[in-house]
Amino acid sequence: MFSRLILAGLLLAAAAASAHQHGNASPRLSRAPKAFAVERALPPPPRDVSELRFGDIFKLPAGPRGLEAGERLADLDGKRVRLVGYMVQQEQSGNGAFVLSPLPLTLGDADEGLADDMPPAAVLVELPGQAALSPAHMPGLIQVTGRLHVGRSESEALPGRVFPARVELDPRLTKILVRANK
Repeated sequence: MFSRLILAGLLLAAAAASAHQHGNASPRLSRAPKAFAVERALPPPPRDVSELRFGDIFKLPAGPRGLEAGERLADLDGKRVRLVGYMVQQEQSGNGAFVLSPLPLTLGDADEGLADDMPPAAVLVELPGQAALSPAHMPGLIQVTGRLHVGRSESEALPGRVFPARVELDPRLTKILVRANK
């Protein structure tokens, strides 16, 4: 009797996990558009674009006041930057925005709430003028270029998430992403 209960519990857990992974998952592109894909070492960014790395976002190690914005992050506020990372895969993608992380990550919004594995250095990437677009997940390492805005950022499209900065995606990349999501 006890072994049947354990078996039934395992079957229910497997079914729930399968539904969780496939039920409401956001659409996924088979590969990132060429303008986003990072397949080899990148050339230096154009002259009007600065390279931003996730290691530049916070001062390390964290001090007695906790995480503080890094000097390079503050210096680049309002400027165009290139940032390389992984698009966070979410069950329900944000309208007109997505999250870029230093590591590949899948978040389940329904059962994890605010207790998730999102790194504190994750950055919000907004697609100006595309509030109705829920961008499909782009697999692999990607690059984004856009205007950096430093400071606490939240998005109506991603409720409950707070980011140390956001990147307003360049118009050319926004158009490419819109075409890839049709």
